[in-house]
Amino acid sequence: MPYFSGWDYPPLYFTVTVHFATLLAVLSVLYHDAWRIIKAVILGIFNKNWRLTYEFKTGIYIIIATIPAALVGYFLDDTIEGFFSKPLAVAVFLLLTAFILWGSEFRGSRTGQKPRFGWLSSLAAGIGQALAIFPGISRSGSTIAFARFFGIKRQEAVRFSFLLSIPVILGSFIFEISRSKEIIFGGGSQILWPLVAGLASAYISGYFAVKYLLYLTKKKNLNIFAIYCICLSAAIFIFYIIKNII
Repeated sequence: MPYFSGWDYPPLYFTVTVHFATLLAVLSVLYHDAWRIIKAVILGIFNKNWRLTYEFKTGIYIIIATIPAALVGYFLDDTIEGFFSKPLAVAVFLLLTAFILWGSEFRGSRTGQKPRFGWLSSLAAGIGQALAIFPGISRSGSTIAFARFFGIKRQEAVRFSFLLSIPVILGSFIFEISRSKEIIFGGGSQILWPLVAGLASAYISGYFAVKYLLYLTKKKNLNIFAIYCICLSAAIFIFYIIKNII
C-alpha cells in the first residue's frame, strides 16, 4: 500500500505494534488455552505429574516451534527488511503462500489425521513460521500448512498456529520498542496517535479474523485462502506494470 499510494514506509516499531495488537486479539479468543498452557509449563518444572498433561506438552512444542523464527529474525532481520519495499517480491511470496496452502491441503487429505502435535510436526510448524519473515508469506498460513503436511488435523493446526504467534510477536515487540523507545516517547502526539489508531484497527480486525478462521476451518479447507493469495499477487503485478511501464 505505501508503494502504490506514494506514502512513506511505516517504521518497524509501528509494524511490530500492529502485530502486537493481533497478539492481543489471539489472547482475547484463546485466553483459556494460553493460561492452561502457561500454568502447566510452570508447574511442570517443579512437578513431574504435570509433565504428562496435554497442556505441558503443547507448551514444550510451542517453545520448540519458536526457535527457528527467533534464529532467523535475529540473524537475517536487516537482510530481509529490504524485501518489504519490493512489491514484486511480495507478489512472488504470495504465490508461494498459495502453493504451500494448496499443497498442504492436498497432502493432508491423503494422510492419517493426527489429533496431536509431536516434536517433529511442531518443528515443521516453526520452520513455516520462520519463513513468514518474508513479506507475502502468511505466518498463520505457513504454520498451519506445514503442520498439515504432517497430517495434523486442520482445527488443531489452526489453534496451535495462533498460540505459536504469542511468544514470537511478544519477543519482537519488546525488542523493537526497547530499541525505539526514545523516538516513540519523544515524538509526542505525531507518533502516539498513529500507533493508537494502528493498534485499535489491527486488534478489531484481528479478533474477528481469528474467530472466523476457527469457525471456518471446522468445515472448510484452506484452498479459499490460496485463491485469495493468487488474486492479490496478480493485482500487485498488474498495478506494478501500470505504475512503472504503461
